[in-house]
Amino acid sequence: MSLREQLRAQLARYDEEALIAWGNRGLLRRAGKDLETQAPRIEQEDEQALVLAFAGHRQRFDARGPTQAHCGCPASGVCQHLLAVVLWLQREGLAPEATLDCPSAPPGSVEAHADRTAAIADVADPHAPLHAELLAFGAAQLVKYAGRHGYRWAWQHVQDADPAQAPRIGGERNIVIDLVQPRIVFRYMGGGLAHLIADSAPSKIEKYRVVAVLAYQRAHGQAIAPPELPTLAPALDLGKAHQLGAGRDPARRDSRTRLRAALAQLLDECMALGLSHLSQQMQERYSTLAVWAQGADYPRLALLLRRIADHVELLLERAGGADEHRLLEELALAHALVSALALADMAGQAPAHLVGRARGEYGNTGNLVLWGLGALPWRAASGYLGLTMLFWSPQSRSFLACTDARPESQRFDPRARYQAPGPWAGLAAPAQASGQRLQLQDAQASAAGRLSASDKTHVAVQALPSTELFAGLSPHTCWQQLIDSRQSLPASLLSKPRPMLDWVVLRPARYAQARFDASRQTLVWPLHDAEDQVLEAEIAYSPLSAHAIERIEEMTPQQLDGQWLVARLRSAAGRWAVEPLSLIHRENGQGVAVDALYFDASPRSGPPDLATQKLRASRRQAAAATPATLQPTRTPTALADYRQWLAQCAERGLGQALIPRLEAEHDQHQQRLRDAGLTTFPSPDQLPAAASRLLTHYYICLQYLRLMDGDGSA
Repeated sequence: MSLREQLRAQLARYDEEALIAWGNRGLLRRAGKDLETQAPRIEQEDEQALVLAFAGHRQRFDARGPTQAHCGCPASGVCQHLLAVVLWLQREGLAPEATLDCPSAPPGSVEAHADRTAAIADVADPHAPLHAELLAFGAAQLVKYAGRHGYRWAWQHVQDADPAQAPRIGGERNIVIDLVQPRIVFRYMGGGLAHLIADSAPSKIEKYRVVAVLAYQRAHGQAIAPPELPTLAPALDLGKAHQLGAGRDPARRDSRTRLRAALAQLLDECMALGLSHLSQQMQERYSTLAVWAQGADYPRLALLLRRIADHVELLLERAGGADEHRLLEELALAHALVSALALADMAGQAPAHLVGRARGEYGNTGNLVLWGLGALPWRAASGYLGLTMLFWSPQSRSFLACTDARPESQRFDPRARYQAPGPWAGLAAPAQASGQRLQLQDAQASAAGRLSASDKTHVAVQALPSTELFAGLSPHTCWQQLIDSRQSLPASLLSKPRPMLDWVVLRPARYAQARFDASRQTLVWPLHDAEDQVLEAEIAYSPLSAHAIERIEEMTPQQLDGQWLVARLRSAAGRWAVEPLSLIHRENGQGVAVDALYFDASPRSGPPDLATQKLRASRRQAAAATPATLQPTRTPTALADYRQWLAQCAERGLGQALIPRLEAEHDQHQQRLRDAGLTTFPSPDQLPAAASRLLTHYYICLQYLRLMDGDGSA
């Protein structure tokens, strides 16, 4: 095959989106404009190279294809001259008779690009050779391209991905591999690994190309070869998206081993002393271990230990947010995490969700198109105040969020932040984003779907018609299917946290009138689906939620007919409920289709009249007289009693004098659990240490609650 035929076959697979990914939309538009006034000229053509002259510069192509082409202009990388020459070559420069008639479109029109490439495209299944090439890449070739460490990183990345993170594969003239995490879209036109073109430019893109190939092979049922174990300490980049275990690095492995032993000893002392008798020394030791864990490359454990240290400090200060039961949950989770890390360390590799990721780690996702769905003000039990903006990505069909949070001591006001400039250049305020389309340049996103508030990100705000919003979202209409899909997710307490999956869009068949439950200080808003099943939307009262509660209280079911609800799904004690965020409706007079309940003003201006105030008061009195009906819990009584008994033991301590009596009580509880069919708890001879047994059994209780009721989310 001649060079002309090779280039012709390669360029036929470059559609407009591929050229945009190779360069960018602006360069492609300027290249089309240049072709309207001038045309390239072929200066040299042989079996080794094709050289053209355009706009005063020379462009050289060889058999490796356009990604390896070179232009003599000062620009680095892809320039508009290369794009213009490629457009011209696709249209006529590589035609068999040196010309290709395209009378249906202007000569330099970018809009006619699809017509021109279709004229020279091979219509006989262009995916077949590309598919064969992607499956043919072997481990040795991938290691040679990305290096041993790069291949090991990519292999671990694919191994850690859960089914929900499988790549989306498609494309017409080329193969599109849309990675969910990291959010990179690769397009393969053939010609080797360097021809996997990404829509963004992450550092060390070679390993991400290997991720795309391995994910593609795995999606098509092909086994991927594991990497060779390193003989020396692996050169890991701290804070990268995935990392392996300590491998055979004696220093790091010894540090992690001693850390786990020190934490096990501290947990044993806490259980012996009792959570009601902790000291300042205990708090300092947890803080020290948190620093140690960070240095040992255990980010998740370090974060958990910092949280435990803060909670112990709250208990010592008798603060209102302190809770011995919540502290016990975190201690049980720390004990389980350390046990899992020890087993992983013995195997030589630790899954990324156990090791964790460094705080504040964001990857470059290039350009993003987002739809603003409102914002939520909140206050954490730790004393932090924050504002979270929620977005929908139509490309990845997933939720993303951007949060600005500050300690309460800094007098941070989330409601005022909603009207303040930022967080990105070009955005007047978060309020401007609700109900609008945002085009982000140089966006940064984390693996959990959180967007960085970096000032390097620029945004262009555009109007978002309600027709596009309604067509681009996929609302849930059956509550039971929604709950079943949520319960099908990984239920382990050590699973990778995925908070963005909690957000949903609901399309109720009917809204009921909201009521305020004075006994719980919570707004209860029943939502009926097409089968007349009820899912309650709830908002607990606080100064930050008062506006949203008043907005919802004054709405009537007739006003809400046909509107969709954006909310966060949660479960506690066997009850599923949602926390409302915003309403989506047909455009109002301002052309905005999103009603941010926590911030937007009511259509009726002015304070509520006397009649409305009396009506609200009567509703709240009725709610107080008739408490809301709760769904029955599925938790067996024996499990709830055992969990309560373990918490009491942890509070008073496991002194040697108490152990004989506790053993007898423990045997009684275990018999009741066996009678209820709960036989997972280890026997005493498997966990001889009393503290280890208590924490292990409490963790199993939490895991049972997660499986049965969605509770126990330590």
